Amino acid sequence: MDSAFNKLCILAIYRSPKGDFTKFLKQLDLILQKLYNNKYNITICGEVNVNYLRNNNRRSQLDAVLHSYNLTGIVEFPTRFGLNSQTAIDNVFIDISTIGNYELYPLINGLSDHDAQMLILNKGQKKEKECYTYSKRKINKYTIADFQLILSYEMWEQVFGGNDVNEIFNSFLNTFLRIYYSGFPLIRVKNKMNQNSWITPGIITSCKRKREL
Repeated sequence: MDSAFNKLCILAIYRSPKGDFTKFLKQLDLILQKLYNNKYNITICGEVNVNYLRNNNRRSQLDAVLHSYNLTGIVEFPTRFGLNSQTAIDNVFIDISTIGNYELYPLINGLSDHDAQMLILNKGQKKEKECYTYSKRKINKYTIADFQLILSYEMWEQVFGGNDVNEIFNSFLNTFLRIYYSGFPLIRVKNKMNQNSWITPGIITSCKRKREL
């Protein structure tokens, strides 16, 4: 879907309460991985049959999968009313870091024992990723070649002609650093912070293994 958030994918799901929960997590993980690799902004909505009004094992397992893709459940009110119970087994999962401002309301439709949820994404209010600026030296094959060339022209008279070890070392170091700083100048670089930059493929594999145990 083309939107203010670029490549927005709305994934509607239903999980049967009698279904294989482990298989559900595996299949969901595969789908999310494919969408995430294609740089989609993902929104999941539907009935997962996991009560988010309480902390429980299945909620923890589902959150472990969703959090690896920076998705968070945002329904904090009951969505299904029984005679003696209230549960939130319907939910909406979004990436709060990119969606930014949103509104979520329960919608009583009178057609089911489940209430609907209405999610409003405020167009044009997309939260931009924070940028940070840092310094680094300009090191590439061209600056390395220039550095090696300048070093080859250095005669090192004070190094080879000296008698004091400390003076020889200081002379060598000063000459080397002068050429190094000149050959590899500092440049300023701007970069956007990646919320999930610490999640490596190895961590994802370990999380999958942990869920299987």
